[in-house]
Amino acid sequence: MTIQEIAAEFAGIQANYRLLDQQFKQKKQQAEILKKQIDIQQKARWIITEVAQNTQQRFCVKFENLVSMAIQSVFDRPLQFCLEIERKRNKMECSMMIKEVVNGQERIYDDIEGDIGGGVIDVVSFACRIVLWSLQNPRSRNVLIFDEPGKNLGTLLPLFGQMVVEISRKLGFQIIIITHDISLMEIADRSYQVTHDGNKSSVKLVKTRTAEELKKAPVKISRFTREDIRDAV
Repeated sequence: MTIQEIAAEFAGIQANYRLLDQQFKQKKQQAEILKKQIDIQQKARWIITEVAQNTQQRFCVKFENLVSMAIQSVFDRPLQFCLEIERKRNKMECSMMIKEVVNGQERIYDDIEGDIGGGVIDVVSFACRIVLWSLQNPRSRNVLIFDEPGKNLGTLLPLFGQMVVEISRKLGFQIIIITHDISLMEIADRSYQVTHDGNKSSVKLVKTRTAEELKKAPVKISRFTREDIRDAV
């Protein structure tokens, strides 16, 4: 190999070295940019996680307080509604329970219906539906329909009915109830009787209140207020 050939080969090696060195510096710079982006994303993920957990915790507290207020408006017991949210099988799951302090000891009712009766379930399901409706943005409608609500409450049904009336008035929406219970019919602003003779159905207005009567109608329970609902949004 002549000197000229060696010089040419060396020049080629130098050119390749400079090219590789330039590519290395570019890749190193890109790696540093990616590392910074990863750091930013990790910090952003941490912030989002913290915000989500904080929001979830605040929501749970408000939700629990609102449902507990509804329960205590009907039952003369210090029953507290509780939500427990945890990750299982790579997804979030929520369980509900009722707690009560009796003689300084906390009791937890996991099987709400079996432990303290279906009446509490009736109130909890009603309150949950109201709270979730209030959180809708935009809200789907200002009318909610319930079929035989509070059917397991027995003698406590009038208290449940009064709570329903109060919530309807304070939040400004209409509640339509389908029921066979006279006590719910009596607290309603307007009642219709539906009968069926085997061939056709008939609807008869049996009670109505004038606008003046509605203004004067008393609201007895003050646990469940417009401000409470607004705070949960």
